[in-house]
Amino acid sequence: MTTETLISTPWGWTHDVEELAEGIQRVTTPSHGGLKLSSERWNELPAAVRATMLNPTFAEEDCEEPIVRTLLGIGDARDREMALKMAGYFDRYAPALPHLRDRSPHYHVVAHLGGYATDPIGRFDTTEEAEAFADTGRWEAVPCERALPLCRGEGCRP
Repeated sequence: MTTETLISTPWGWTHDVEELAEGIQRVTTPSHGGLKLSSERWNELPAAVRATMLNPTFAEEDCEEPIVRTLLGIGDARDREMALKMAGYFDRYAPALPHLRDRSPHYHVVAHLGGYATDPIGRFDTTEEAEAFADTGRWEAVPCERALPLCRGEGCRP
């Protein structure tokens, strides 16, 4: 539900406010936006992740919002992929990586030799990373679940 409630944000006064879940509001201003979290939802984030945020109880839309959406369980696959990219690219958000990986599926690359798949190679956080590695024609990027029972590497879940 979108409302016209005015809230002061780090980006100015809100233009629109949308309740995404209890304690999580999506706010927009004429120039920017992000998430506004209640103190309870803010405290659900790992302390190491909260320390990386530019403004307490706010997550700006470009880098922080996908991380927060993923960690609070309201994000989709696109949010998860973006969160992993942000945390992997910007040192500031790197403390979020272990928490994102714990909540995220991952991918492997397998070789197909004579119709049989070999042991999984590597552990990739995003399909984009796995497909870039597999882009040789004899490799295939697969979710960890499809790689089982071959998947025995760190971070693999049975």
